[in-house]
Amino acid sequence: MADESPTLDLLERLAAASDRMTIDALSRQIGLPEPLLRPRLAKLVARGWVDADAEGMSYAIGVAALRPISAYLSADRTGRLAGPILNRLRDQLDETIRLVRLDGAEIVCLASREAADDTAGPMVGRRFPAISAASGRAILAARDPAEVEAIITAGVEAITSDSVVERAELYAALADCRERGVAYERGELVPGVGCLAAAVHVDGLPVTDAISCGVPLARLTPDHADDIAAGLRRAADEIAVALLG
Repeated sequence: MADESPTLDLLERLAAASDRMTIDALSRQIGLPEPLLRPRLAKLVARGWVDADAEGMSYAIGVAALRPISAYLSADRTGRLAGPILNRLRDQLDETIRLVRLDGAEIVCLASREAADDTAGPMVGRRFPAISAASGRAILAARDPAEVEAIITAGVEAITSDSVVERAELYAALADCRERGVAYERGELVPGVGCLAAAVHVDGLPVTDAISCGVPLARLTPDHADDIAAGLRRAADEIAVALLG
């Protein structure tokens, strides 16, 4: 298993990347020297899990990697039940709606219903720091305080100039979410884009999932934010009821 972990880390990083990654960048992020990394990449390229450019200098997730991802998503009960609810909320708000899940200190996008003017591009499989994302905060607000403390103690990296990294402000954001039932961040992950999110609370089960809505700040008026928040809360409750059915 120890030998395989760099390969799994490699696939996760390529899947989360918004563009192709160079061999140098992969080497730095994975922590493997290029002579050890290249044979591992070559095996994944041969299987179709990774795509390489002609010179072998940049890499992206391959088409064959979609097979295990699709199998997971098809088997995931929350994703199946949430689909129609996400569709309906997207149509009601005319905004992009996503379903995310907590995975360690990160959130990963499981499903996305894009609005006609969505500019973020494909997000399924993308990962983000949970404490910096509205959806992650919505989930963490309902998790064990020790888990949240461990994430914050490990360090919070600023992703944009608006990212909140101070402990007191992060705890205040979680407290605000508990009070309002919706988490909110402004430009902390993507400059100029705000995001609201509501966690899916199922009685007797730990909170692992949330639904979110990202909107350019230029059109995220207070009234629109209120409509989005209400819609997210209703949809999250609908998903919870469906999961209990």
